[in-house]
Amino acid sequence: MSDTEITKTKSSKVTRWVTASLLVLVLTVIGCEVAGWPFLRQPLQQFLQNKLHRSVEIERPFHLQLLGGIRLQVGGLNISAPEGFGAPYFVDARGLDLQLRYRHLWSLKEGDPYRIQAIRADQLNAYLLRHADRHASWDFELDDTSPPRPFPVIEQLAVNQGQAKVDDAITHAQLAVKFFTEEGEHLASPESRVKVSGKFRRLPLQGELVTQGFLPVATHGKDSPPINSQGWLKYGAVKAQFRGSVYDLFGEQRVKGKVDVTGPSLADVGDLLDLTFPRTSAFKVAAEVEKGTSQWKVNIPSAKIGRSRLSGEFVYDLAPEIPMLSGKLQGALLMLADLAPAFGAAQDNATNTHPGKLFPDESLDFATYGRMNADIDVHLDAVDLGSAFRQKISPLKLHLTLNKHKLSLAELQANTAQGSVSGALSIDAHDSRNTDLSPPPAPDWEIQLAVRDIRLEQWLKVQQNQVQQNPPDKAQAGQQQNKQQSANAAPPYISGRLTGKAKLQGRGRSTAALLKSLDGQVALMIRQGEISHLVVEAAGLDIAQAVGVLIKGDQPLPMQCAAMGWRAKQGVLTPEAALIDTPVTTVNVLGQVNLGEEQLNLKLQANPKNFSPFTVRSPILVTGPFVNPQVSLSPGPIAARVAGGLLLALINPFAAIVPFLDPGSQADAAADDGCQQTLQQLKSRQSKSPQTKNTEGKQP
Repeated sequence: MSDTEITKTKSSKVTRWVTASLLVLVLTVIGCEVAGWPFLRQPLQQFLQNKLHRSVEIERPFHLQLLGGIRLQVGGLNISAPEGFGAPYFVDARGLDLQLRYRHLWSLKEGDPYRIQAIRADQLNAYLLRHADRHASWDFELDDTSPPRPFPVIEQLAVNQGQAKVDDAITHAQLAVKFFTEEGEHLASPESRVKVSGKFRRLPLQGELVTQGFLPVATHGKDSPPINSQGWLKYGAVKAQFRGSVYDLFGEQRVKGKVDVTGPSLADVGDLLDLTFPRTSAFKVAAEVEKGTSQWKVNIPSAKIGRSRLSGEFVYDLAPEIPMLSGKLQGALLMLADLAPAFGAAQDNATNTHPGKLFPDESLDFATYGRMNADIDVHLDAVDLGSAFRQKISPLKLHLTLNKHKLSLAELQANTAQGSVSGALSIDAHDSRNTDLSPPPAPDWEIQLAVRDIRLEQWLKVQQNQVQQNPPDKAQAGQQQNKQQSANAAPPYISGRLTGKAKLQGRGRSTAALLKSLDGQVALMIRQGEISHLVVEAAGLDIAQAVGVLIKGDQPLPMQCAAMGWRAKQGVLTPEAALIDTPVTTVNVLGQVNLGEEQLNLKLQANPKNFSPFTVRSPILVTGPFVNPQVSLSPGPIAARVAGGLLLALINPFAAIVPFLDPGSQADAAADDGCQQTLQQLKSRQSKSPQTKNTEGKQP
């Protein structure tokens, strides 16, 4: 046999061997493809365990297809939870079907998202747990140093039954989540539905979100069109509804839509969103919201809080270490009673937990001061102070800031009853997170308030009224109508221009605790004032003249001076100088007001200037609790000499009140001439008093 024939024979054998090998290989591949590559289950399971550093179990039936694309079908996939979490698993999927295309894998570049043709699961369960040390069941110790990739692009997703248990010690969430989705390009109207129930920050929570599929929300980028979504949420007694669009959920997480929220108090919304909101009356808010990269923009055209009517525009910036809320709060009307719960008062029709007490002793929500910072301009058209006031404050402006647990209401400017109100309030709740103090120190309060030239008869409801005891008959209708008109025309008990100042400091976790600790000074003065003749005669216990006033009718009596200076020490107000001087009587006030105990212990001493046979010099005592004060006579009349001595003792304290009030303009100073005259009269009486003369006679 020639060399050529030998070569051909060897080549033929090689060809047959290669062909046979290829045939065997093809048959083997086909056989494995038909069988589903069952022997790869264990290596794939081991690969995932090494990659995730978790126990991974791929359950039979196992069927893998590699021809024309990758398709993996398994009876179940179980990924364990980390040690120390006590959960049966992290993820458990049943009836899982995963499909990939080779061209997407071959064209994949660094940083690109994985593209998955389809994911289907009959059932998908998960345990999403996080401890207080922030270790979570979804944290994986991956050895991959490549740059992070975006959320995968999933063309088709179907989960017949999905549920997750959420237990987060950071947000205090214990929730059960159920979800269903059937979506993809093969469906004309995809839908995803998520339901949640459980507890969130100690209150029950329920909600539902329906979108046009989860995939567009999660996989589309920032330039993709929005996906219509709607949902509802119930948190405690707070109810919210959302209608709008969401997109780029795992990117910029953008949201735009309208939200309607109702509930018993704005503080509950603050607890839900981790914001600092005050406790208020029941509310109803309609808002337009839009979230960009790191900011929420909120436009509130209408907010009803109790009887208040407010609006505003705000920006909530998540970029700083402590989020910042800024914007403008405005509105046609703020009822002060709607903010009373913020200072511990019972909400709406709730029962008072401290009967017999006027000031609430409920601890306020100072712990929320660290949730955010704030910088808000407040401009209100009107503020209603309550039923005791005839006129509203209109308008009111102030600047609200919250920075490092310190709340400040500064630059207060307001007008009412031809006068003005100014001042500031600050509450330093202290950041006690990094201190060893237990319990943390009580918040420090600083209060500065000034009123100027407020017309009392226009501001306060101090009008005298004549009350009809029995219903009138028809014959008396016209006569009683005239009486009613006369009653409406009756003069007020007190009138004039009120000017005053208060500088106070205190400490406490409640309104009652604050008042119990107050230190500082309060001074009040009434210019160009008048007081009911009946009130003055009653204070002097001039029975004859008081009866005469009742018969002839009350006429206002000019007040030459009305001024009071009070010193506060540990919640006890003591008058340093307090008197009302009229042409007929000078009344001075002695005693104290205990704000902490809510007790009155005052003595009104009258010094009549005219003679009446029925004048009694017994002081009037005002004693008892704030909610039920008692007015009575002192057991015995006081001697004129003693009464005069008490009055003269007010000279020096009274002389210090005027500079503290600082009249300012020359016109205001001229209006204070009445008090200057009273002061000169007291000094004149002092020089003529027997006590003074005796003292002078004893001096060497």
